[in-house]
Amino acid sequence: MSVTDLDNVQNAISKTAKGKACHLLSQALLLLGFVSLIFAAMPELDLIVSRFFWQPRTGFDFKENGLLIAFRDTNRFLPWVVIGIATALLIPNAFLRNLKYPLAPHKLLFVLTFFAAGPGLGVHLIKMLVGRARPRALEEFGGNALFTPPWELTDQCARNCSFISGEAASAFALLTLVVFINPRYRILYLVAVGIVAAAFSFNRVIFGGHFLSDVVIAWNLMFVLAVLLWRSFSRNAPQIDAIFTKEIRRR
Repeated sequence: MSVTDLDNVQNAISKTAKGKACHLLSQALLLLGFVSLIFAAMPELDLIVSRFFWQPRTGFDFKENGLLIAFRDTNRFLPWVVIGIATALLIPNAFLRNLKYPLAPHKLLFVLTFFAAGPGLGVHLIKMLVGRARPRALEEFGGNALFTPPWELTDQCARNCSFISGEAASAFALLTLVVFINPRYRILYLVAVGIVAAAFSFNRVIFGGHFLSDVVIAWNLMFVLAVLLWRSFSRNAPQIDAIFTKEIRRR
């Protein structure tokens, strides 16, 4: 096969990948819009679901369950484990030369960027902008704040607000690790980890810490962000990997 033929094959693969990425982004945006419209049209869904886990005398008593608390703490701990390992593997050092199957730097950088831009900065900016009170702070559940639908800008919360759920965003972030999984097992990984991540996320609804829409919309926003970031990092993968490979060789 000639060099020209190889270039043609690579160009064809690149165009196919870009086409799939654009299609996936369109799906992610449509899904985000659809979910947002549902909760905007029927905001009472949030109250109905939250009320199911609330008792007049004891409030959201599941928040005192030791097993569920440990489950919540696991969700808070895992992202830091992922971030720590990804950072260690990304920093050029002699140890990386001896790895039999080194992880691609552009994939590590993608995961770190996602955690920083999504569950980190993005979530906190939305919380400050929207200012939605948490379920346990509402008048309906023994508090003094007013209920507001998702995406409605309000002053019912000053800090650490309900919309969107940061822990749901962090749980979704575990799915981005699929880029390291063998293609044959990616569906299995997404299903298995997706179930656990969904449980991590819904646990916050049970605790009265978030509404259902806080969790569902957080997942959809993170889906959009993941597709956008992966398009950029995968498109520039050779250049990114070359930078870190050169640094490792120098050491």
